[in-house]
Amino acid sequence: MAEKVDILVIGGGPGGYTAAIRAAQLGFSVALVEKDELGGVCLNWGCIPTKSLLHAADVVREIGTADQLGISVSDPKIDLKRMVDRSRAVASQLSKGVQHLMRKNAIQVIKGEAKFIDKNTV
Repeated sequence: MAEKVDILVIGGGPGGYTAAIRAAQLGFSVALVEKDELGGVCLNWGCIPTKSLLHAADVVREIGTADQLGISVSDPKIDLKRMVDRSRAVASQLSKGVQHLMRKNAIQVIKGEAKFIDKNTV
């Protein structure tokens, strides 16, 4: 159970972690509750990993048109596992950056889910 704080943020996605950081910068004691990884769906599973994979696909497309530029590239091979591993590594690095910001701003991160019991109790 968390100690009493001035502000409790539920959810560590882009809105939650930025709100927690700003509240801490303003001098409030802050805790943030997140059931999964800091950064939310976008950073960990959606936007960021997808953009990494899209970038890899774009590179493959560019290689396919390299001959038009006088560049010969023979038989490129796609290693889907390495592409996915890289997308996960990028997401992990960014999530660790959010974790660092939580520590730097003295925000207590609570792993779990939160619900309101009454108007004063979560």
